[in-house]
Amino acid sequence: MRGAMKGERCRSLAIGMLAAACLAMACSKDMQEQPSYHPQEAPRLHSPAGSVPRESRAIAPAFSSLTARHVERANRLFAINCTHCHGPRGEGDGPVAGYLKELPANLHAAHVQHKSTAELYEVVTNGKDAMPAFRGELSAEERWMLAYFVKSMAPDR
Repeated sequence: MRGAMKGERCRSLAIGMLAAACLAMACSKDMQEQPSYHPQEAPRLHSPAGSVPRESRAIAPAFSSLTARHVERANRLFAINCTHCHGPRGEGDGPVAGYLKELPANLHAAHVQHKSTAELYEVVTNGKDAMPAFRGELSAEERWMLAYFVKSMAPDR
């Protein structure tokens, strides 16, 4: 009887060890090698210059006019950040426009074109109605470029 119980114990122990070994093999090593914070740890270094727009909340002075480089960059910024709502030509007919509670503004409309560049900069920076704020997304220079770019669109007749 004792031999049977001893054999049963050994078999249970072997099964337990086999299960533990299988679980240990299934665990990812990524978890134990990942960086983590510890109490009283020194702050981490910032991202390399240019990788994150760290000056996005700074207020940059307005340009006197857009150069060809600014226009090209503003066109690219508009395509990335604005066309999904305002459409490729800024007419408020982007692919997302139909799903919004309020239709995006037609940027060629008189009420938009009568705004000053500074007012357009404020709208791009702080948002308006359903339009989101781009203060944390774009640098101040990029927001000014977009304001000038919108201002340069031909008004509706």
